[in-house]
Parts: sequence; structure tokens; C-alpha cells
Amino acid sequence: MTKSKLIIILCGYGILIYIFILLPQNLYSPTRYFNLSGILWFIHLMLLYIHEAGHLFFGVFGRTIGILGGSLNQILAPVVWFIIAKREESSLSSVALFFTGVSVVDVSIYVKDAEVLLLPLIGGLSKAHHDWKNLLSRWGIIDWSFAIGEILFWTGMIIVAAGLYLGIKNAITMYRLGITDKE
Repeated sequence: MTKSKLIIILCGYGILIYIFILLPQNLYSPTRYFNLSGILWFIHLMLLYIHEAGHLFFGVFGRTIGILGGSLNQILAPVVWFIIAKREESSLSSVALFFTGVSVVDVSIYVKDAEVLLLPLIGGLSKAHHDWKNLLSRWGIIDWSFAIGEILFWTGMIIVAAGLYLGIKNAITMYRLGITDKE
């Protein structure tokens, strides 16, 4: 790997570090005004499409799995990307791991919102279709929504940090050893 390629890769990770810094500032607590910075808004919209597709895909397995399917699909999509990238020994596996964590963080704010119902939803003002409110109420643990959301948030942040660490470490190691990535 050349020095210029290493610099380009590290600049890319610089953008991911910026996203990492933005996550707790923007996706920690649900608010009525869901104002995200440009890059987080773009990521959230992509995840939202994946989330909504999950309701369709998993809906065939029944109501509960259909409701859970949005968040499940949102997390599974980058996990599958990670598994494929890892299997192919791609240097992008750490980026896939990073976005898996971002996706978990994005789900965490939705879980935290289950009891307070502040976030604007696609369906408009009706909160009858809030996935996590419906699931946690049905399971009798709606009071646990913030605690479950906290666990998801910090799990996601750890996954994000792991993706950053592994990616930067891998890039520096490849540079030091003079390994050329196949991508």
C-alpha cells in the first residue's frame, strides 16, 4: 500500500470518526424535533428504508415478527454485509461492522421512545403504529423501554468503536507490511 492510499483511507476513517462523535449528540434521547446533521440524516434515511422493508419481508412470519422485522432488518442488513466482507477477507469488513453499530444506535432511540412517544413517525401523528411501544406493551415491559434502549445504545457505540479501531489498525498494518488490498 502506498503512503497516499493510506492517507486517503485514514481520511475516510476520519469521516467515520466524525459520525461516531455525532451519534451520542444526536441519537441518544428521543425528541419531538428529530433534527439530525446532514450526514446522520442521510444515514438515518437509508436505515429507515431498510427498516420499513423489514416489516414487509418479516411480515409473512406473523404479526409480532412483522413488527419486530423493521428493527431486525435494519440491524441484519449491515451484519450480513459484515459477514460477507469478512468471509471475502475484504478490508471493508470493519466499515460494515461500523455501520452495524450505527444501525443498533439508530434502533436504540426508537426503543427509548416507546414510553415517551416523542419521535415523529412516518405514519404521521398517530402513535398507534409505534413498533416498540406495541411490542414492549404486549410483552408487559414498556417500563423497561429506556433501559433496553440504553443497552442497545451502548452496545452499538462499542460496535462502532470496534469497527473504527479494527479498520484503522488494519490500514496501518497493511501499510507497514506493504500489502496491497485486492479492492
